Amino acid sequence: MNTHKLLWITDLHLVEPGHPWPQHVDPLPRLHAVLNELRDQHEDADRLILTGDLVQSGSVQSYQVLRDVLQDFPIPWRLLVGNHDKRDNLREVFPRVPVTEGFLQFAEELDGTHLIYLDTQAETGHHGELCPARLAWLAAQLQRAGASPVLIFMHHPPVAIGMPPLDRLRLRDPDNAFSRLLRARAAPTQLLCGHLHRNVSGRWAGHPFTVLDSTHLPLRFDMVSDRLTRYPGAPTYGVILLDGDSVVINAVQQL
Repeated sequence: MNTHKLLWITDLHLVEPGHPWPQHVDPLPRLHAVLNELRDQHEDADRLILTGDLVQSGSVQSYQVLRDVLQDFPIPWRLLVGNHDKRDNLREVFPRVPVTEGFLQFAEELDGTHLIYLDTQAETGHHGELCPARLAWLAAQLQRAGASPVLIFMHHPPVAIGMPPLDRLRLRDPDNAFSRLLRARAAPTQLLCGHLHRNVSGRWAGHPFTVLDSTHLPLRFDMVSDRLTRYPGAPTYGVILLDGDSVVINAVQQL
């Protein structure tokens, strides 16, 4: 079994030409800087995985900006949706993105490790949700993986981190259906999430999770205020090393 490298970015928040920049900071040059560094230093990677909030407004024009950015990138990429994305517009620009029962999710195997790309976008609102159809699909993927290692890439983390305005927007699991699926699984399983614009790690439902900071702007850690504060930190990307059931996740600030 060989060592494999995955690249990971999240929360790009790209805008179409002429659209106001989120928080008055243009996300496109920050993304270019990250991708240039990945191209220069990590061209041996197997995948580039983008875990949602690819664009800010969900417009077709903003996805065209993303398409132009990715068209010459030398590593195969995978797109997930977040709360700012619009599935139909994304598919209009990226018609080859896999769809399962209307959701932008699929799974693949990489040298014995199962990579699951899970659609957590809610029908309305900015929180995350998993409907019965998505839960059934996920259960089938986990069963298919058996005792093999699994990485689940998703936009919304299922855990509260102690920041009230973010905790309200986490993945909701009202019947504990998602957590039961994970608790029933003994094999190595890792959740990899975006959405929070912060680097966070821990354990939930018996398995480790990692949340990666954004290529746009990070959020200041504040457990008291009910408002989110962004600050001009460096864009962040992830470098994931897989070796059998071993997973190492490096969060790298592009300086």
